[in-house]
Amino acid sequence: MPDDWAQRRGAVSQRLLRLAAFATLAGILVYLIINTGLAWMYVYVLEHPACQDDPQRFSNSPVPEEHWLKTRDGLSLRAWYYPSKNGAAVLALGGLGGALGDNLPQVDFLEEEGFGVLQIDSRACARPRAPVTLGAKELYDAEAGLAFLLSRPEVEVIGVYGFSMGGAAAIRLAARHAEIAAVVAEGGYFNLGDDLIEPDSRLNALHRAFLYTIAASYWLQTGMNPWEISPIDDLPEISPRPVFLIYGEGEAASGRAQAQFEAAREPKSLWVVPGGAHGINYAASPGEFRHRVTEFFSSTLSP
Repeated sequence: MPDDWAQRRGAVSQRLLRLAAFATLAGILVYLIINTGLAWMYVYVLEHPACQDDPQRFSNSPVPEEHWLKTRDGLSLRAWYYPSKNGAAVLALGGLGGALGDNLPQVDFLEEEGFGVLQIDSRACARPRAPVTLGAKELYDAEAGLAFLLSRPEVEVIGVYGFSMGGAAAIRLAARHAEIAAVVAEGGYFNLGDDLIEPDSRLNALHRAFLYTIAASYWLQTGMNPWEISPIDDLPEISPRPVFLIYGEGEAASGRAQAQFEAAREPKSLWVVPGGAHGINYAASPGEFRHRVTEFFSSTLSP
């Protein structure tokens, strides 16, 4: 009788162990499905912003020329051009919504000073529409804009001015094309992969795993390794052409502003905008912002 009881108790224990193992595996599977699904959806939404079909123009600027540029991956991308009056032109690269119209970066004051300005729309509005890749394939858009400006007889010297992912694309463009004479990059990330996973943040294991899944989802959806999209590694290649980095004090730490400044070679400058943050640096100090950016391009883009 004791042996029979022991056998039954052992069988029950084995069933409970199997049930616990099954429940654990099922829980892990459910977590992986939810984790992967949410990360995939997050990246998909990020890469497919709404397209602003009729963006607003700066009220005090003339009507720009509208052009369609061809990128090397086969997209037709809308651009607005304000012709140069002083022989210099600035290529404007924006964030998720592109640089068209009154989207950042702010360029109306450059047009008022006589600079030519080429604003490029978002890939989300291209023909055919394409995913926004956070500064990776936006390099192709910037190259198409550079080719356009090089073809204009009134343009003798070219600078680039980018905001957010456009700031990253501006640095990447200048590192690869010596025709870019000067760079202003505002609020860009230092390395896309590290920006996605936040390696210096104190996060629990589940949160950390979710961020890595976001990075993997980006890689799978775009075909681009996010760790290879690295402005901080491209910055040294721009010298001896000047670089001006702009960050708000609320974004300077996460954007590794000081580290990027140290990575760049002379001539270089960094302005941390007091009270500024991502997307509101101009609003935080409009007068000084206009003065600093205009002075930088006036001194570096001399035909």
